[in-house]
Amino acid sequence: MQTIPIKSLSPERSIPLLTNAIEREKRIVMDSLRTTRQRVESLAKEMGVDVSKLMRGEVDHDETHDMKLLELEGETELLRHLESELSELETLEICR
Repeated sequence: MQTIPIKSLSPERSIPLLTNAIEREKRIVMDSLRTTRQRVESLAKEMGVDVSKLMRGEVDHDETHDMKLLELEGETELLRHLESELSELETLEICR
């Protein structure tokens, strides 16, 4: 893990601000993850689609579900991005 230096005129005030900002961002991402997971589950259930098969390209896009399948793919990609972002945020450590 690398250390990233941050300069501040008042580190004693900046450190708590940074800590709070990181924790707030984690909460926002976790809330977004919950909402996105619910959306993925709802769309998959509505269409009777296995998400892992969809993401491997094993689900045919017929005209009746094409837009919903694209939406499900997008929500699934968003879910992966949010999971990655949360993982990164959880590794952050403020050194004093």
